[in-house]
Amino acid sequence: MVTLVRVLLMTLVWAALQASFSPGTLLLGALFSWVILRICRPLFNRDEPSVFPASRPLRRMWRNLVLIVVFVREVVLSALQVVWYVIQPTLTIRPAVIEYPLNVQTDREITVLANMISLTPGTLSLDVAPDRSAIYIHAISVSTPDGQDVIDGIKGSLEKHISRALGPPA
Repeated sequence: MVTLVRVLLMTLVWAALQASFSPGTLLLGALFSWVILRICRPLFNRDEPSVFPASRPLRRMWRNLVLIVVFVREVVLSALQVVWYVIQPTLTIRPAVIEYPLNVQTDREITVLANMISLTPGTLSLDVAPDRSAIYIHAISVSTPDGQDVIDGIKGSLEKHISRALGPPA
């Protein structure tokens, strides 16, 4: 029922844009509307099987945009933190090398995460474990001896969004 209403509305928009309400225009508009709705339905409904085997492009595009915004936020906040360390009269940093356990699995995800960590001020990716289970990170300052604060920060922001944006489709 909802699909029929959408097809009718899109057909009327098509006819209005064509400035013709002839039977041929209405029939062509209905055909285009049905095809567009059939193709686009999986983009907005998770339960609907996709016409295309690839992942849903609008969701993927949105997740990539969110990843970019999160990354820019992390860069700005980290830069402000490094500036704070620099302007302090005494040096209060506690640098450490941290073994960061990975949840991401593909080479693409690991590479993007390592690069984003290196591009964020105050952190640097040093190496990836041979079994790809961890990344070794140098952090300019940690609050806990095991660096759990840095791990939690990266897991809660960058890694979560990288997995959503670049990971295999669920």
